[in-house]
Amino acid sequence: MNLSEVTYPRDTKNRVQNLLVQEARRTPKLSPRWRKPAILTFVGLALAGTTAAGVYVALAPVDDTRDIRCYYHADLTTRPPVVGVPGETKNPYITTGTFITGFDTKSNPNPDDKNAGMKQINDPINQCSKVWDLGEMNPGGLTDDLIPDGFVSPPPGPRGARPLREGADKDQNGNPLWPGPVSMALGNYVPFLTECVVDNTVAVIPGPAEVCAQLGIPALDKN
Repeated sequence: MNLSEVTYPRDTKNRVQNLLVQEARRTPKLSPRWRKPAILTFVGLALAGTTAAGVYVALAPVDDTRDIRCYYHADLTTRPPVVGVPGETKNPYITTGTFITGFDTKSNPNPDDKNAGMKQINDPINQCSKVWDLGEMNPGGLTDDLIPDGFVSPPPGPRGARPLREGADKDQNGNPLWPGPVSMALGNYVPFLTECVVDNTVAVIPGPAEVCAQLGIPALDKN
């Protein structure tokens, strides 16, 4: 869903919030990041259409973005069941990343680095949108509650050979999900996603721009 499609008052709140967050990101920092590794930048927002006096959005940087968490829901603690394994649960997120082509694990210069051989992810939204598009975020109907009424799931068939609804091959920012002349998108539902920070790791969570603040965690500072 594009922001322009959101109805009032959420549209107004998101526009105000995004403008102020962008302005905060443009503000020069007074001291180097290495001197304040855990610093959080707070932006006071007076949101239209709310009864609260204001909401504070915290921004936090993440230096290592090789390992991205894609959360099933705007819920950081509930462990969903493992499909087909009674009594077993799993993390409330899937981790995703991109491996460096040709990386030789046998000659890994950093064997203690669990993310060795993986690329830094510059666009976590796009990365997790791919995981949603593949259907990996809805095992056993786990996220059916997020799928709007009337959404038509993709028909069976090989990737790249099935009809797609308009825009299904792009993420919420209009960036292609899969590069190449032929779209490899499957067309599964992809909700609106927001970049937050959990455990010094990028956490991409389904929900509007204010979802990070609602969960009491910082939004990702991409400066």
